Amino acid sequence: MKHTIYSTNDQNKIELTTALRNTVKKAIVAALDYQEIDFPVEISLSFVDNEKIHELNKEYRGKDAPTDVLSFPMFENGEIEYDDESDEPCAIGDIVISLEKAVDQAEEYGHSLEREAAFLAVHSVLHLLGFDHEVSEEDDEYMKESAEDILSSIGLRRDISDSVEGSAKIPVKEQKTMFISLIGRPNVGKSTLLNAIVGEKVAAVSKKPQTTRNRITGIHTIGCEQYVFVDTPGLHKPKNKLGEFMVNAAETAIPDTDAVVFMAEVNDSIHPQDKEIIARIKKAKLPAILVLNKTDICNKGKLLDNMAKFNELYDFVSIIPASALKGENIDIIMNELKPFLRNEPWFYPEDMITDQTVRTISAEIIREKLLRLLDEEIPHGTAVTVEDYEETEKLIKIRAEIYCEKDAHKKIIIGKNGETLKKAATFAREDIEEMTSKKVFLDLWVEVKENWRDSELNMARLGFKKED
Repeated sequence: MKHTIYSTNDQNKIELTTALRNTVKKAIVAALDYQEIDFPVEISLSFVDNEKIHELNKEYRGKDAPTDVLSFPMFENGEIEYDDESDEPCAIGDIVISLEKAVDQAEEYGHSLEREAAFLAVHSVLHLLGFDHEVSEEDDEYMKESAEDILSSIGLRRDISDSVEGSAKIPVKEQKTMFISLIGRPNVGKSTLLNAIVGEKVAAVSKKPQTTRNRITGIHTIGCEQYVFVDTPGLHKPKNKLGEFMVNAAETAIPDTDAVVFMAEVNDSIHPQDKEIIARIKKAKLPAILVLNKTDICNKGKLLDNMAKFNELYDFVSIIPASALKGENIDIIMNELKPFLRNEPWFYPEDMITDQTVRTISAEIIREKLLRLLDEEIPHGTAVTVEDYEETEKLIKIRAEIYCEKDAHKKIIIGKNGETLKKAATFAREDIEEMTSKKVFLDLWVEVKENWRDSELNMARLGFKKED
C-alpha cells in the first residue's frame, strides 16, 4: 500500500541527514503495514528541538517540560473514517519528534539515533491508530512488543551494536552484499521501483519514455545486507548518438552485477524488445527475476497469460506481479534477491542511498519537471547541467543551464511570460528542498545547442561519455 509521509525540519541543532529521515519514514510505513492498514494514509512528520516541543507540550498537554515525541491524531480512539471510493490518502494525524531529545536518549540507551527516532515514530503511529500506553496496561505492553517487531523488520534490532552517530557496527565478517541491474524497455517503471526501494527520489520519473539516461545507483542497506541497484536507461532502438549512449549504458551494466531484475509490462503479446533483453540475460548467465509492473492498471487475465508466456522464454528465478507506483510486492522482490547475496564487505557506508551527488540529482530533477511539462519530442532534446552549486548550513544555491536543440524549442521551454520555466523551477525546487531539508534558490537558464544529441563532443561536454 502506498502511503504519503510529509516531513519538515523545524530545527537546526541536530543534523537531519537523508538517511535518518529515510529511516524514520520507513519505520512509519512499516508500522502501518504491521497494523494491516489497507488504505492509503497521509501523515505529517515534523522534526523540532527541545524548545519547540516544550512549547507544544505545554500548549496541548499542559506539561511544562520538553518531551521526546508528540502525536496529534485526526480521529478519536483510532476510529478512522475512510471513503473506499476515494483514491486520495486519508490524513490520520501529525507526529512531532524532538531530535535534540532523541540524541540524548540514544546515548542514554546505548543505541543509534536512527533506532531512537524510528522507535519514537512507530510509537506515535500506534497512538494515531488509537493505542494509548498511558491509560491501558494492555496497550502499553502491546505497543512495546509491536515496536520491537516493527524495528526488527527494517533492520533496527535491539541486539545490533551501533554508535550514537547512527552507523551500525556490523562486523565485516557478517556483512553481505550484492549488485543488481534494473533493466527493461523505456517507461516500464524501473526508476519508480528504485525510488520505492531506497525510500527517496534518486532517479527521475515521468510518464514519457527514456527518462533515465545514465546509470543511477540506489543503495538499500538493512541489517547486515546491502543491495546495490543499478538503474539503467530503457533498452530501445537508438535514433541518435544519445540513444546509442543510453543503450550502451544499459548493456554494459548487466555483466557487472550479481543478478538482474527485468521489468516488463502486461501486453497482448510479448514485445520484441523484451525478447531481445531476455537474450542478453541468457548471454550474461545471471539469475534473473521478472517483475511484471503496473498490475494496478492491467487486465488480470492478460497478466496470467503473460506470466505463462515469459516462463516459456526463460527460466526466471521468479515472476512477480507488482505495482512500483503503489509499493505493492516490493517486499517479495527483496526476499527473492536474498539468496544471491555474497559474504563480502559492503561497498558503501550504511547511511548512503545513492552514489549520485545532490548536484547530479538536482539536474535530473529539473529535467524530470521539463519531461512532465513539455510536449513529446522537445524534452528528449534537452539536457541539464548544474553550472554553479553553493551549499551552506541552511541554503543551497543552484544555477543550472537547460540545453535544447532549436530556437523554437527554447521559446516553448521558457513559455509565455516565462511561465513554463517558472513552473519547472518551482516544482524542482520543492523536490530538492524535500530531499535536502534545506531552502533552495534555483536559477534556470536556457541555451540552444543545435543537434547536440548527434554530436559526441557536445554529449561528452554535457556528461554523456560512452563506456568501452
